[in-house]
Amino acid sequence: MAALIVNNVLSSSLRVSYNYAGTEELFGYNVEGTYLVDISDINLQEGDTVLTQGRDAIEDAYGRPNITARIGADDYINGKVQNFSFEAGALVGSETVSITISESRKLDSYSNSIFTKYIPNPHWIESFKESYDFSRNGADYTSTRNISLTYNQSAADTFITDAKVFLTNYYFVNRPSFGYQEDGISENALIKDNYRGDISETYDLIELSASLTESVNSSFVDSTKAVGRKETQQIEVTEKGYINKTYNINLTSLRVDSERTLTSAIGEIVDELKSQEASEFGSPISISKGITKDGNNATLTIKFTTDPTNQDDYSSYSGSEAKEGKFTNFTLNIEYKGNGKNDHDKFINTKDVWVREQKLNQLRIQRLFHPTKPIYEKSRSTNFRKSEGMISESIVFTTDDSYKERDDGLLKLKKTLSKTHQIVRIEKVLDLSALKEGAVINSGGLLTVGQASVTASATATQTDGIYKVKESLEAATEELNEFVGEDKLYMQSDTISMTLGDGVAQRNLNYLFISET
Repeated sequence: MAALIVNNVLSSSLRVSYNYAGTEELFGYNVEGTYLVDISDINLQEGDTVLTQGRDAIEDAYGRPNITARIGADDYINGKVQNFSFEAGALVGSETVSITISESRKLDSYSNSIFTKYIPNPHWIESFKESYDFSRNGADYTSTRNISLTYNQSAADTFITDAKVFLTNYYFVNRPSFGYQEDGISENALIKDNYRGDISETYDLIELSASLTESVNSSFVDSTKAVGRKETQQIEVTEKGYINKTYNINLTSLRVDSERTLTSAIGEIVDELKSQEASEFGSPISISKGITKDGNNATLTIKFTTDPTNQDDYSSYSGSEAKEGKFTNFTLNIEYKGNGKNDHDKFINTKDVWVREQKLNQLRIQRLFHPTKPIYEKSRSTNFRKSEGMISESIVFTTDDSYKERDDGLLKLKKTLSKTHQIVRIEKVLDLSALKEGAVINSGGLLTVGQASVTASATATQTDGIYKVKESLEAATEELNEFVGEDKLYMQSDTISMTLGDGVAQRNLNYLFISET
């Protein structure tokens, strides 16, 4: 017996047919497969006989009454090649063959009771046929099951009732383990898995015949969601260097409650892709989905991008650096945007982004300029653009530590110091240690008498007010005395002035100090 083994199958279809003969419950079935096979030798060289051997094997098998064959994952024990045809491919040395092979087999698994168990009045059956068709082309898979039943005229008025009982009971109870070859797709769509396709029923009241056909059209079978899934991905790099990634997904329900099945599958797939792409792209910039009118198919398109201006919630910023005396100022210009169904929702979402990202502003300056000294917020200007659903802000940071956040609630405390050494005079002063008046005489001996002046300027918050600033300045006496940096210190004067409109208070202190020479 000749043996034929072919693995390079490009596309295929398989038909399984069952027959009921007369009034006897004698079942057999016929298997007929049609295959498109690549028998090419792509690297054709002089003296190479691979291509010739492929043609000869097909032609030799055709001339034999029965052969043993394996084509892809389909096996034949006593097969017969019905027809074949060769066709040259587009490449040099490329050739394909379309071949049809069939085999008749006994149906040992069907007992004598299986048929009569589900059909009323089997003695009135004139003919019964059952067929299965399986085909796959690329990622597309189709399975079709058909049952046709004809009663003789003796059935009369009982035809409709009997036929409905049989088609309902036998068809859905008897779901054998038929499917196609193991290819990563088809084995997940076996008839026994109870996936439901499009079902049509036909009844002929004159000829007393009835038929039921179920077709399942699918791609990759997602068994957890009970859907067929065909997916393509498109990746695009924009002129600015950003990446756009688009998922196009077609879904086919494999359950009777198709609309509910598809709705659930769409929600799960969206959540899965959001989680999968979150680290690189964040949230998707668009999601479109739809279910066909018959509720059996659905489409889903999800688009992601690294372009921040197209994100649901995003912020974009730029910075600048400038010297101001011995300090350095850094200006951060930032824009916030949130998405929503209307202008009101957009602005609400934008405010959430604005509040959420405030803690990142200093970090942004660090990333842009890498300052070597601590920085503090110096000023801020915020523009709320409600009609655009946006917020823009300009924030100035400085290395001037007078803007350092304080526990006493002051927005800013600016201290300045001036000193004059070697003064010759007799001065009436307040001894800060003894809290009594005294005199300082500098006669050029072992002591150096100097003068110092400290100015402390503080700015109030709107909530605390100007008088709270005055109280804070009065409580800062020890801090200001230490700022002079002298051990023996005598106060000459202490005044506080306030500018109510600006919310600024200023304290001026004048000292005499004595240093040992």
